[in-house]
Amino acid sequence: MDIKERIIEKASRLFQQYGIKNVSMDEIASSLGISKRTIYENFKDKEDILLSALLRFKQERDKHFIALLGQSPNVVDVFIKIIEEHQHMPICNVRFFEDIQKYYPRAAKLIREHVETNNNYLRDFLRQGIKEGYIREDLDVNVAAFLVEETTYTYIRASYLEKPPFSFQDLFYTMMINFVRGILTGKGIRIIDAYLEQQRTGK
Repeated sequence: MDIKERIIEKASRLFQQYGIKNVSMDEIASSLGISKRTIYENFKDKEDILLSALLRFKQERDKHFIALLGQSPNVVDVFIKIIEEHQHMPICNVRFFEDIQKYYPRAAKLIREHVETNNNYLRDFLRQGIKEGYIREDLDVNVAAFLVEETTYTYIRASYLEKPPFSFQDLFYTMMINFVRGILTGKGIRIIDAYLEQQRTGK
């Protein structure tokens, strides 16, 4: 991994853990054991690092989603794998999203563009599920794709509760399991119910 990739990876972790405004260029440099000058030789400013991190995340997400499609026998299995992966993902500090909206307009614009691209992928994915008979034909794929992307913002809103009685993982799992089951045909429901029974019994 070259120095530019190392800076992006370390800064991404710090941004997600503490928020963007709370992380200085000095702290990024210190955590990597390099000089601040080295960072400025590779990036114009903090937002430049942030934009690079967001682009990298988008590329990795797209690559991973394509891999899931190739490895899974049906769309229900893809949903299940995504839900399981989120059970083990680190939680992103709500300040990360707040800082982007308040202080980094180019990053906010890039995220909006990514959301639209993701929605296009999701709509095609849902249409494929309809074609295969796993997802109901009467589903409005535009609304469904929007709801999937909204799970992130639901977490942000929930984080403002003084003492949330659930974790992000529990919130995402409950929302997605019920959402997925609700859009499936009988053929798809049998798969998701078999998975839920396996989770319940541990078999």
